[in-house]
Amino acid sequence: MKALFIVVLTVFSCSLFAQQKDTLPAATPPQEKVQMIFMDSVKLARKNRLPVPKKALLYSLVLPGAGQVYNGRWWKAPIAVGALGGIAYVFYSNNDLYQRLKTALELELQKKTHEFTEFNLGVNGLRSNRDSYDKNRQASLAGIVAVYGLVAIEAFVDAHLQNFDISEDLSWRIKPTFQTDPRSGMSGPGIGIVFSVR
Repeated sequence: MKALFIVVLTVFSCSLFAQQKDTLPAATPPQEKVQMIFMDSVKLARKNRLPVPKKALLYSLVLPGAGQVYNGRWWKAPIAVGALGGIAYVFYSNNDLYQRLKTALELELQKKTHEFTEFNLGVNGLRSNRDSYDKNRQASLAGIVAVYGLVAIEAFVDAHLQNFDISEDLSWRIKPTFQTDPRSGMSGPGIGIVFSVR
């Protein structure tokens, strides 16, 4: 039995050495594939990059919503532009009514007809409405500045928070401690909170 096993093993091992080597040269990858691999790595590097907060702030100050797009939060850009457009529309409409009431008041003082003559507001009514729209105009102008600043600050903060660690390794626990009061020098039990960051 052992002899038969040795004969079979010898026959099969000889057939393993009977193969010929390949005479064709090894294929080199075409230049296009190398370029594609390079382009994919560039896209991957762009995808994994963290935004610079100062750039996000600058982009958002130059063009509202551009900082949000730079941060990769493109869906926030229409919200930012819409908020600024809405408050700008409020300013425009208040300014338009203020100018019309101002002209009407000047014409009323000269005893001439104007577009609000049919309402019989008189000098005091026109002056009151004009002052009211002037206040609204000034408030909406302050609103434009505030919304413009908030959009820029949001882009800046969002760029900062993109590298903030939100993994599940962050934890905290409450444990009993023994503390000394610095004013009285008395010692006593207390409760401490321990934050573990890994």
